[in-house]
Parts: sequence; structure tokens; C-alpha cells
Amino acid sequence: MTSHKDKPIPRVCAVIPTFNNAKTIASVIRGVLAVIPDVIVVNDGSTDDTGQILEQLEGVMVLRHTQNLGKGQSLAHGLEYAEKMEFTHAITLDGDGQHSPADIPGFLKAISERPYDLLIGIRDLRGEEVRRRKSRLLRTNSNFWVWVETGKWIDDTQSGLRAYPIEMVNRLVLKTRKYDYEIDILVKAIWSGTPVSFVPVTADYGPGSESHFRPLRDFAIVTHLNGCLIWQRILLPANLRRVMFLKEYREKRISRLCFEVARDVILEQSKTPASFALCIGLGVCFGILPIWGFQMILAGLVAHQLRLSKPLVLAASNISVPAAIPFILYASLLLGRFVLERRLDSIPGLGSVSQETIWTYAAEYLIGSVLLAVAAGLAAVCVSYVLARGCSLWWKWS
Repeated sequence: MTSHKDKPIPRVCAVIPTFNNAKTIASVIRGVLAVIPDVIVVNDGSTDDTGQILEQLEGVMVLRHTQNLGKGQSLAHGLEYAEKMEFTHAITLDGDGQHSPADIPGFLKAISERPYDLLIGIRDLRGEEVRRRKSRLLRTNSNFWVWVETGKWIDDTQSGLRAYPIEMVNRLVLKTRKYDYEIDILVKAIWSGTPVSFVPVTADYGPGSESHFRPLRDFAIVTHLNGCLIWQRILLPANLRRVMFLKEYREKRISRLCFEVARDVILEQSKTPASFALCIGLGVCFGILPIWGFQMILAGLVAHQLRLSKPLVLAASNISVPAAIPFILYASLLLGRFVLERRLDSIPGLGSVSQETIWTYAAEYLIGSVLLAVAAGLAAVCVSYVLARGCSLWWKWS
């Protein structure tokens, strides 16, 4: 596909997911067809007259789900089909009429100017209607969490009126299929380096405009997604997040994948093998220290002060996973007993526990855990340095 000044010539379609929108779907499609000749509608298992209405409309590509799979699944299906039909961009609209086809020319202009951007329609939600107030509240909440996850403020993360560069979207690995899909795709697109731009749009919540958002279930789904994305941003280096959600990255052989993950983390996240080893050692030390509930917080603060990689330190601090806790506790008690009493024997069973032995065990544990944390941290530094140094030399020759 040729272009002027390296810009691709856009071939744009509209993708409209619909579920039980019999009152509005015909007018929405006719409005879109007046601006864009290619419209893909995904009938997501509608149980009203939506299916019959779609059959009567000409010039529309209709994809059908036998049951309701969710808005995210419908969008994913429509975008995959658009790529097969060799479209470069897809403008997505809801089927309930809240998005005006009159806003599409603004998207077409933006696509021609910024063909590699993910374009988001910024809705004007001023007004005192109940649904507008509810939408403003949900939008502010969603905007905040996306900012936490990406460091980028998006004025309307819940807007369904968007324009996607199809090749970019279909490169992403997305497992979300409900109302969490649009947040998932936005965050991972930003992580992968996709620019995001904005187009002012209107919002119409008139008769027939009915949201199928189920507050309890769908809010729980979105909250779960945000929790996962926040932890991924905390624990995963930025350069790893940039590529790990791309299909071509996931499709590599496991040996090559491990090689590139290790290279990304060691060579790009840390400046030298020594700084990498210090990050791992510091994380292991804080992960064992008897400061339960504050280990990761303090590890992150110290890493920030020392200008070390916080993702590496926080990842290493997770040494105290539930499966490892019994071994860490037992080793701490044995080490503390050896230091205090110069003997190394097994810990008695629960039947012999008394108030006096509890205080004894507490002292042994506190002293032993601190010593174990320091020793394990130093050991982790040595082992990590040797491995990182060896890997660095290997990568220079590979």
C-alpha cells in the first residue's frame, strides 16, 4: 500500500456491536452508511427484533453470535473480520444511538492526519440528567485507574466511540471479553507504544438509548482487570510490558522467549550486572525481613532512594510466597536458636508451647529472620552478579 510521506492510505470501516437495540439500530446504521460505505455489525445474541431489522438493511456486513458473549467479544470479532477484509482502520460505535454519526467526519480527518494513533472520542457529559451524572462519575473513576496503570491521563477512557488502527489492535493479546475489553485494549496499546489522540464528540442519551452495563457484575470485572494491570505495571519492567502482550512475542519458541525476557530485564532494566545483582539482593532481603505487610512498600522506597530498578526489587521481594513461608519461618527459628543458645535442634510441636516458649520463639524468630534476610540477600547478590555477568558476555557474542 503506497502513501504520501510514508503515511498509509486509510481504508476505514465502522464496527457496531449490538445487543437488543431494536429501537435504535436501524437509524444508527443508516446514519453511519451516509458517511462510511462499509459497516460491520456484530449481533451479539440479541433476543428482540434486532436480528430481523438487520436482515432488512442493505449494504451491511452482519456477524452473528448465537448467544450473548459480551461487548468485548463482539468488538474483537468485528475487528478481526475487518482485518480479513483488508481495512486499515475501524471506527467503533455503540448500537444504542448515544454516538452520533455526525462525529465520524472528525475521525476520518484525524485518521488521515494521524494514521498510527488510537483515537478516542471525548464526550461532552455536561448536564444534569441522571445517566450523564452517572457517566461522569464512572468516567472519572476509570480515568484515574488508567492513569495509575499507564502514567498517561486520558480524558474519556470509557468512550466507546473510537478509531482503531486495526493492525495494531489485532497484534495485542487480549483475554477480556466483557466491558473490561476497552480498558484492556487501551492500557496495553499505550504500554506497547501506540500514540493516543482525542476527537471531541457528542453524546445522546435520548429515548431508546439503553445501557446494558450491569453495575455489580461488570464493575467487579473491571475492578479485577484494573487490579491485574496495576500489579503488572509495578512488577514488570516497562520494556518488557512493551512487548509481552504482542502476539508475535508470545508465538516465539519458549527458549527464545526466555532468552529475550532475560535480556530485556537484565540489560535494559539495569545498567550493569552489578546494579542488577544489587536489585535482586535488596529485594530478597526485604522479602524475608519480619515486616509483614510492609515488605514491598519499604523495598520500593529504598529502591527509589538508591535509584535502582523498582520493578526488579519488587519482583525479587516476592520471595515470601505462601509456599515458601513455612521454610523461611523454620529457617529463621533455627538460625535464631543457634545464635542465642549455640544449639541447632528441631523446633518442638505445638503441644509443648507455653507463654514462656512463645516469647523465646519470638526472639529467636526476629533475630534469625534478620540474619537470614541479610545472608540470603548477600547470596542473591553474588549469584545474580555471576549470572548477569555471564549472560552479558554471552549476549555480546550471540
